[in-house]
Amino acid sequence: MKKGIKKFIHKFIMDDKGAVSIYLIIITLLLFLFNAVLIDYARILVAERQTEQAAKVALRSTMSSYNQGLQDKGLFAFDGDQGQSTELFKKVFAKNLEPGDGEGFKFVDVQPEESEITTELNLERGLSNKDILEYQILEDMKYKAPIEIGEAILENFLSISDEMEKASVYVDVIGEIEEDVEERENKLDEAKKLIEEAKDILDGINSKVTSQNSSSYPAVNNLQDIFTGHTKYLDAYPINPPNEEDDDDKSDEEKENEEKDKEDADKFKTEATNLLTKLVDTSNSAKGKLEEALVLVQDAEELNGNIRTTIENAEDSKGESYNDAQNESQNGIDLGDDSGLDNAFDSVNDYVLDDGFFTNLKGAVQQAIDELDEDDLRTDQFIPKINEIKEGVNDGFHSKRHNELSNGISQASDYYENTNDHIDEAIQILEEGRAEFKDQALEEEEEKADSSLEDVKNEMDEIQKTIGDLEGDIGTYKELEELVLKYNGAIERNGESYDLENRDATADEAMSFIDTLFKNLGEKLVSARDELYINEYVLTRFKSHEFSSEGSSSYTFENNQVEYIIYGHESFGANYMAAMSEIFALRFAINFVSAMMSKENKVFGPYAWVAGLTSAFAQTVQDITMLSQGESIQLFPGKRPRTVYKDYLRLFLFAHPEGKKTERIMAVLDYETETDLTESSSYITGRSTSSLRLWFLPGVAEMLGESGIIPGRVEGNRFYIEKEINYSY
Repeated sequence: MKKGIKKFIHKFIMDDKGAVSIYLIIITLLLFLFNAVLIDYARILVAERQTEQAAKVALRSTMSSYNQGLQDKGLFAFDGDQGQSTELFKKVFAKNLEPGDGEGFKFVDVQPEESEITTELNLERGLSNKDILEYQILEDMKYKAPIEIGEAILENFLSISDEMEKASVYVDVIGEIEEDVEERENKLDEAKKLIEEAKDILDGINSKVTSQNSSSYPAVNNLQDIFTGHTKYLDAYPINPPNEEDDDDKSDEEKENEEKDKEDADKFKTEATNLLTKLVDTSNSAKGKLEEALVLVQDAEELNGNIRTTIENAEDSKGESYNDAQNESQNGIDLGDDSGLDNAFDSVNDYVLDDGFFTNLKGAVQQAIDELDEDDLRTDQFIPKINEIKEGVNDGFHSKRHNELSNGISQASDYYENTNDHIDEAIQILEEGRAEFKDQALEEEEEKADSSLEDVKNEMDEIQKTIGDLEGDIGTYKELEELVLKYNGAIERNGESYDLENRDATADEAMSFIDTLFKNLGEKLVSARDELYINEYVLTRFKSHEFSSEGSSSYTFENNQVEYIIYGHESFGANYMAAMSEIFALRFAINFVSAMMSKENKVFGPYAWVAGLTSAFAQTVQDITMLSQGESIQLFPGKRPRTVYKDYLRLFLFAHPEGKKTERIMAVLDYETETDLTESSSYITGRSTSSLRLWFLPGVAEMLGESGIIPGRVEGNRFYIEKEINYSY
C-alpha cells in the first residue's frame, strides 16, 4: 500500500502530463477566491453606507420631535427622555434598513441589531447650559430680527454721551466740593465776625487812646490826661523831694495843700494805671480774636486748595465710563451748541477764590496783630508801648521825662490807628474779595428745586401706592425663585433706589446710574454685539409691562416678564417699580443736560446747577407721567426721535449685563413652557449596529476587519457594522 502511494506521488510530481490543466485550475481557484473577497468587500461597503444613512435619518427623525413650547420661544430641545429617543431611533433606523418590495435578487440584506441600538441625550449640552442657550438665542435672532432694530435707539442715546459725561462730572464736582465750599465760607464768615468783634473792641477804647480832650486833674479818661496830668503829679511827688526839715517852716495851710496835692496825685496815678491796664487787657482781647480769625483764614485757604484740586482732577475722572460709548457713537441726535453746558462747567471755577485774596487777607490780619503786639520784646507796637507807659506811671514818672511821655503816647496812638486801618482792610477784603454765594434769587431757585423734587417723589409714591394696593403672583415668584436657584443662579437682584428727599443726593445717585449705564453699554458694544441680540430676544420673546391692562393684571408677572429678567425682584409690581425708578434717573440726567445747555441758567453763575435741577425735576415729572400712561416722549427735549417705555428697558438690559440675567431667562422659560431645561437636550448621540451574512470566506473578512482595512467585526458568518452619529439643533 505504501509502495503504491509513493508511486502515485512521484508520478504526480515528476510526470509532466496534465501540468497545464493543473496550473489553470490553480489560477482559476485564486481568481475565484479574489472575486469572493471582492464581492463581500463590496457588499460590506454598501451595507456600511446604508447603515450610516439609516442612522442619520433615524437621528434626524428623532430630533424632529422637539418641544413645541420651547420652539415658540425660538429654542429647540428634544421632547422626551432617553428611553423615548432610543425607541424612536430604533424604529426609524430599522425602517430605513428594510429591503424594498419585490422578490428580486438582494445583493445586500442588512439587518438591524436592536440590542446594540441606543441613543444618549447629552444633557450637559442642553438648554440649561448657558453657552448653548445663548447660542440658540443668537441663531434665532440673527434670522428673526436684524441688529438695526435695537441700534437706532442705542445710537441716539450714545450720541449724547459727551454731554452726559460733562453733566456727570459737573454733578460730581458740585457734590464733592459743596461741603468744602460751605465749610470754607463758614470759616471766612466766622473770621469776619471775629475781626469785626476785634474792631468793636478796639473802637471801645478809641476815645481813650486818640482823644485830645483833657479831663480835670486828677481824673484820667484818656492817654492825653496822663500826659497833661503827669506834671502835676510830679509837683506832688517831685523826683528830688525837699528835706523833711523844710516842712517845719511850712504853715498848716501849706501842709494841708500838699496833702491834698498828694491825694490828687495818688488818685491820678491809680486812674492812670487802671486806664493803661484796661487798654492792655482790651487790646489783648482784640488780639486774641484776630489770632483766631487768622487760623480760620488759614483753614479756609486749605479748603480752597482742596476745592481747586478737586475741580482740576475732575475733567477726566469719567473717561473710563464714557470712552467706549463715545467711540461707538457715530451718528444720532445733533444737540447743537452745547456752550451753555460748557459755561456751566466753567462757572464751577468761580467757587475757587484767588490766591491773592488769602495772601492779602492774611497779610492785613497779621499786620493788625503785629501792630498790637508781635511778642518779640520790641516796644514799637501798641500793647508794649502802653506797658512801657504803665511802667513809667508805676515808678512815679521818674523814668519818663515830659518829651518821652509825649512821644510814647503819640506812638501808641499811631499804632492803634494802624491796627484799625489793617482791620478795616481785612474787612474790606472779606466783603469785596469773594463772590456772594447766597442771595434771595438763589434761595428762591433752591425752593423751586425742592418743590420740583417733591413733585417727582409724589409721582413715584403714587405708582408705588397703586402697586401696594394690589396683590398677586406670590406663588409665581416663589416658584421662579426656586427655578433660578435650580439653574445655578444665586438670588441677585438689580435695580437702583433713589433718595428723592435731598436734591443734591438725588442728582448724584441718578448720575452715578448713568455712569454705569454708559460704561456697560460701551463695553458690550465694543467687546461683542451678541449682547444686543440677546437683549432683543428678551424684548421680543417675553412680555413687558402692559399699559392697556387695567387693575392688578398690568402688574402681574405675565405682563412684566422682561422687567423680572432685568431686575429679579420676587414681589408683586416690584420689577416695574424698579424700571420706573431707573427711568426717573435716566430722564433726570437727560433733562438736566438740556437744562444746563440753556443759556437762561447762566445768570446763576456757579449756582446754575440749582436752576438746572429745578428744570430737570419738573420735566422729569412730566416724562414719567406720560411714559406710565403708555405715551411716547422725546429722547432729548426738543429733538427727535420719540421713545416709549420699552425703549428704556432696552437700555436697562445693558445697564445690568450680569446679575444672573441668563439664569432668570432659564427660569422664565421653564415656567412658561413647563419644561425642565436640565432635561432638555439639544445635542444627541445615536449608536447603531447592523449586520449582513457573508457569502464567502468569513475568515478573510475578519482578518480585514482586525487590520482596520474595513470597519466592523465578524461573528460566525455575519459581519457587524457599528456607527455613531451626533446631531444638534
